[in-house]
Order: sequence, then C-alpha cells, then structure tokens
Amino acid sequence: MTLLYCKDGLIGDFLGFVPVITELAKQDELHLVIHPESAAIFSLIPKKLNISQQQPVHYNRILKLDAYEACKISHIHNYYMSQAHFAYLGMPVPSIPPKAELEYEAVDVALFDYILAPFSRSLPSEQHWPKEQWQKLVDQMPQYSFCIIGHERDDHHFIAGNNVTGMFNKPIVQIINVLKRARRGLISIVSGPSHLAFHLGVKNYLLTNQQMTWGNNPDAIQVRDYLPALTAERLSTILQTF
Repeated sequence: MTLLYCKDGLIGDFLGFVPVITELAKQDELHLVIHPESAAIFSLIPKKLNISQQQPVHYNRILKLDAYEACKISHIHNYYMSQAHFAYLGMPVPSIPPKAELEYEAVDVALFDYILAPFSRSLPSEQHWPKEQWQKLVDQMPQYSFCIIGHERDDHHFIAGNNVTGMFNKPIVQIINVLKRARRGLISIVSGPSHLAFHLGVKNYLLTNQQMTWGNNPDAIQVRDYLPALTAERLSTILQTF
C-alpha cells in the first residue's frame, strides 16, 4: 500500500500529477494527501482506480510529488510537467507528454465560439496580455461569441460586450463541458485552463513568453509574440489562420 503526498494546489500542477498518480494506482493500492484546492480535480480521477485519501493504516511506501523540484528536472530534459513527475519519482518517462484520464459528467451548457482565460495568480505581469487588447479583440470580432472564465477573485468586469458572457467561480464539470463544446477553442495565457485544454484535447491558442517546456501546452498553437506588445489585430489574424 502506497501513500503519495501531492501538496501543490494549483489546477495545472495537480493535473500534471494525474498521469503518474494513475500509473502508481495500477501498481499498488494508492492513497493520497492532497491540497484542499485540488479536491475538484481529484474527484475527476476515474473511480475504477480505487484511489482514496490518507487513512490511519500502515503504508509500505511513502512518496512525495513536488512541482518545484520536477520543474527543475523539466528544464534539464525539456519535459512537459506531466512527463517531469515520472522522472522525479525515478519512473520510466513517457516519450510523449501523457494526458490525465478524467471522468466527468456531460452537462447542458451554452455554446460559444471562443473561451477566454486571461487570468493567472502565478504569472508575472509581463506574461499577461493587456486588458485593453482582450477588449479590442472581442470588439473587432462581433460575429463570434466569447465566454470569459475565471475565479471569484478575478475581475468580473474585465471585458464587456454583447458577444461576451462571463462564467466565474463555476463547478469544474461545467467549465470542462464549456471547453469541450467550444466551436473554435480556448484563448489563454499559461494557466489552469490551458493545462485543462491539453488534458481534454481542446484546441488552445496559447499566449506565452515562457521559453521552458514545463508549462506550455505541447498541443497548443503557441503565440510567442512579446505579450505586452501583442495587438488584438495580430491575434485576430492568427485566429483566422488556424
């Protein structure tokens, strides 16, 4: 019986853990210690794996996942986060970044052309796209519908328009269904929704200035212009190209 500590709480970090968690669960009975903020993603791990949280029993093996240390390994070997955790635990590293197996209910949601994810609590300011450019983008594309997603702490009035709907602090299952049903995909910076798009197989236009592989959705259409100078006109052209 194995106990695994997964103390990092950000959505992207925990999603990156899930493939190695799944592999460990196939090898041995597995219990987890998780950050409270990870509970929503933990609930999506398939029930057939019989993974539970820590119990007062004797464990034959105790392991720990550490996003900070795995990130160091990623820089050395050019791994995406879901690969780096295998390396951190000394396990064979998948040659292709593995996706999390997630189990979720299909629920009724509104349909949108693009989902927007402009928020992050961990990125420095120079890795955010300016608010006025997000607004210009939706203004110059009135023929498309946009849904902006975020947490309750984010600015609910970040952008506005007749073609813009806000979805803040909604259950993860609702967010998943909105992403999966988006007609043209997700536009995001490097953040939880981008990682979620990778694991769900959702098209992602990723606005990124990060040079390392660690956090960049490997399946994304990566827009690597210097973000503070990226214009809505330039991004609109890219959106029409792909």
